[in-house]
Amino acid sequence: MSTHVQEPAPGRSDPPDGLVRLRFADALALERAAAAFAAGPAPGLGEALGDPATLTLRIPGSAGVETLRAVLAVLDAAAVTPESLTVHTHELDDVFAALAGLP
Repeated sequence: MSTHVQEPAPGRSDPPDGLVRLRFADALALERAAAAFAAGPAPGLGEALGDPATLTLRIPGSAGVETLRAVLAVLDAAAVTPESLTVHTHELDDVFAALAGLP
């Protein structure tokens, strides 16, 4: 019996295990947090992606405690407090879409 494992598309890496989603009270807090993550992202964190319409910032990374600690350290250093913080893990469909290069 042969097993074939699909390799990621060229130029793509494995998707992160999950992401941290931060929601802020206003656009200024979102901008300050986005600037803090852009200035010096912590090891193990992906590029933070902001959404001004929903006042949220998404930070890809593992779904583990170290990622959460790194996110909190960046927020603490910038003196920014989100209204909410949620940790999300990917479903199988999300992983397939990332590996296949789908949006």
